[in-house]
Amino acid sequence: MDFVFQPILLISIILILSTYFIHKRKPNKPKKLPPGSFGWPLLGETHQFLFKRIDHFLEERKKKYSSDIFKTNVLGEPTVVFSGPAGNKFISMNEPKFVKAYYLKTQRRFFNLPEPDNRSPHPAMSKQGAAAAVQILGFLKPEGLTRYMAQIESITQQHLTAYWEGKDELQVYPLVKIFVLTLVHQFYLGLNDPDRAAKFVNNFDNLHFGIHSIPMNLPGTKYYHALKGVAAIRDEIQCMIKEKIEGFSKGFGMEDLIGHVIAAEHAGKFVPTIEICNIIMGLMHGSYTSVVTTLAFMIKHIGQQPDIYHKILSEHTDISKSKGTDSALDWASIQKMKYTWAVAEEAMRLYPPAAGPFREAVTDINHAGLTIPKGWKIFWAITATNKNPMFFPDPEIFDPSRFLGNGPAPYTYIPFGSGPRTCPGKDYTRFVVLTFIHHLVTKFKWEVTFPDEKISGVMVPIPSKGIPIRLQQL
Repeated sequence: MDFVFQPILLISIILILSTYFIHKRKPNKPKKLPPGSFGWPLLGETHQFLFKRIDHFLEERKKKYSSDIFKTNVLGEPTVVFSGPAGNKFISMNEPKFVKAYYLKTQRRFFNLPEPDNRSPHPAMSKQGAAAAVQILGFLKPEGLTRYMAQIESITQQHLTAYWEGKDELQVYPLVKIFVLTLVHQFYLGLNDPDRAAKFVNNFDNLHFGIHSIPMNLPGTKYYHALKGVAAIRDEIQCMIKEKIEGFSKGFGMEDLIGHVIAAEHAGKFVPTIEICNIIMGLMHGSYTSVVTTLAFMIKHIGQQPDIYHKILSEHTDISKSKGTDSALDWASIQKMKYTWAVAEEAMRLYPPAAGPFREAVTDINHAGLTIPKGWKIFWAITATNKNPMFFPDPEIFDPSRFLGNGPAPYTYIPFGSGPRTCPGKDYTRFVVLTFIHHLVTKFKWEVTFPDEKISGVMVPIPSKGIPIRLQQL
């Protein structure tokens, strides 16, 4: 019996092992990657991505591949573009489980962020630095902003008095830049000097345009100008940090955000100066472009659409009556500006101040029957749905009523992103924009000189003539 059983057992073992090794050697089923093209060898589609309007870049490929998800190659990285509600929802609900933040080389260089392999020559943020960032971000929430509402309103009034009153004609776009930087300098650095802030307009513009550029430090390139702008901004912030430290040692009180970080440092929670500088510069940059773009194009459409102007004026006249003409705005007043915020949202829909962030797949991702390999980059095109007629009928028409009532369908409009990394400056943007429009519309009436002004720009819309208007004081 044993004599018969042993060969059978041996054959069985051989069959089992053979089956195992044959299966082991069998090639894996090929992954079904998203449709698309990696473009030219080495170059990929970087040139089209960086030098063609982002909405045109997206639409061309969506039409070609009939998909809200496609692959490309940007700056030497295999990249998948998410450009629809399903992708918006997926990333919003799966970070950091499946995706994590990814920063371009330019961003890492400008803001001293660590390299992806964590072997950066620039210092990574310490625990104290991270705590400082969290503390500052807390000031950008409604409960923190209420402490600065009177200050923001005062700067708004000062700006309108200095730059708008007594003028018959002016250019909106450059003036809004000065206002926003004046406010940013005051809010973050405690520096109320419009002339000093105005000198940094070009530096912040160069920084923004340099982020989406080829990182080649050659004279005349966007990257070259951005590096110079970053150096000037960093010097300004470090100078203010030094002044604040000296002021604190002399017992001066400081209500600006940088002052609170320095006060924490003197309380024993040491944060290296370079980390404070990185945090502040990042927040100043983020607070600049979004408010400038939104305000400028709001003012443009309010001035060329009388029905919008009269609805906003009526809303703000009622608010002034309810709170008293000379009383400061409060959070309750901001909450009543529903139509005005609808105008702001429509401005952000048609003229988005940010095209979208990058992410990285932390594992192989299966989405919509497709595979995104681990390590591939993801461009989250949060604005790709903004002009889709499926979600916004007559998408080129400026119509604030889209955002009244129930508003757009979920994940079709996310100007501040969504999920755990929603833009922390959302409430700051809302308060600044509404405060400025409140004082502007109750003091002036205006008419846009060139309603069909050409809008240029690759990642951010730029009015070619600066939005000139004819101004009338009420």
